[in-house]
Amino acid sequence: MKIVIAGAGMGGMVAAEKLAKLSFEVVVFEQSPSLDEMRYDWHDDVNPSVFRRLGIEMPVGSFKKKSWTFISPHGAVVREFRQDEATADYSVERRPLNRILYDRAVAAGVKFVFGAKVQKPVVEKGSVVGVIVDGREERADLVVDSLGADSPVRKDMPQEFGISQYKENEIFVAYRAFYEKNADAPAPKYTNKVYLKHMGEQGISWVIQDNDPALVNVLVGRLGSLSSYDLERALEDLRKTNPTIGEKVVRGGEMCVIPVRYPSTRMVANGYAAVGDSAFMTIPMLGSGIASGMLAGQLLAETVGENLSRGVKKEDLFKVSRLWRYQVKVYREFGAVHCAVDVLKRGVLNFPDAMLDWLLGSEVLTNEEVGCLAAGKILRVGLKEAIRKINVADYGHFRTLIKVNNLLQKSLFAYRFARNIPRNYDSSICHTWEVNMRRYYKR
Repeated sequence: MKIVIAGAGMGGMVAAEKLAKLSFEVVVFEQSPSLDEMRYDWHDDVNPSVFRRLGIEMPVGSFKKKSWTFISPHGAVVREFRQDEATADYSVERRPLNRILYDRAVAAGVKFVFGAKVQKPVVEKGSVVGVIVDGREERADLVVDSLGADSPVRKDMPQEFGISQYKENEIFVAYRAFYEKNADAPAPKYTNKVYLKHMGEQGISWVIQDNDPALVNVLVGRLGSLSSYDLERALEDLRKTNPTIGEKVVRGGEMCVIPVRYPSTRMVANGYAAVGDSAFMTIPMLGSGIASGMLAGQLLAETVGENLSRGVKKEDLFKVSRLWRYQVKVYREFGAVHCAVDVLKRGVLNFPDAMLDWLLGSEVLTNEEVGCLAAGKILRVGLKEAIRKINVADYGHFRTLIKVNNLLQKSLFAYRFARNIPRNYDSSICHTWEVNMRRYYKR
């Protein structure tokens, strides 16, 4: 049986290796001319636990992240988050990691075809039976969509399949560049600065100087869109308080679209499964999806392997009823957490600037809670801590605490609701769960 991996995303390459080891014929079609010319020449934060989980070595040159410093919308308040050294993420270079995943897949028997653009799915009688690549048809028993947020395969799926698309406010349009450091500028007091609602806008910016002494890592990300005018305004503002940012772009310097919402409520269909950004698996409002994408590739292969071990007939192996268990695994491993974080961070971005100023500047938020927000974890507040917060806040900010509490409760409800994904596939029950999930996020 043949499996086509559409796009050499990290989740797709993990899936390719694992599925090839199950004795499937696996082919990866990637638009980039070569492995070394794939997009995104930069590093991203990944927790080392995922490498241990998947038995994959961490790329040489990876380094432990330093503590973050959060800055309120107009720069009025600075709040430092002290990183727990034992659980800190590592910054991992994408291209060396791509090489590791590629080499492992090739060793398992996977065929890679570079310079091949996947254009749309081939659908017959309610099933995906292949893809169109550079105008020609490539048949497959299973198509794994690893083409990212703007996947043409997902976008061209029949409406009755229920494969969700993103809305404008569910993506970050982000500019990422590594600038040559201005050697004449004084050393920065804070090396990892994150600007929340930078300039009062819906999004974040950052200026990071934590590893390479010759480069300054700059990001400007906004919900929905980022015009060239707004980008220049943001960069000009960042340079005012970060004179180390030079004029020359050494690496990166490109725009990208990153999903920053809860995972897709339908990531499988007959003959189809999505991994990584194609199924919106990035941590909401942070954008890092390497760990979840790679884990999803593993979970997909695990699901197929379990179906094989149960003696499922070949003609039924890739039906939606069998692949649904993969989506259940995703939601219970990390998807439900992403749903909770989506609610929390979207709520924070909608707070008035003055409210964020007060929250960051007061003692209401603990260091651990700031860390949860930074790392994309669920934020829970016990009774004792709630009482402390009430005592810390003055009467004038009591309504703010109520708003924060309501947001926390909504976040936890989203987590529980997402975790309640139907264990087994029933078209009516699963459809009801999906509709209710989407309805909940419209509130």
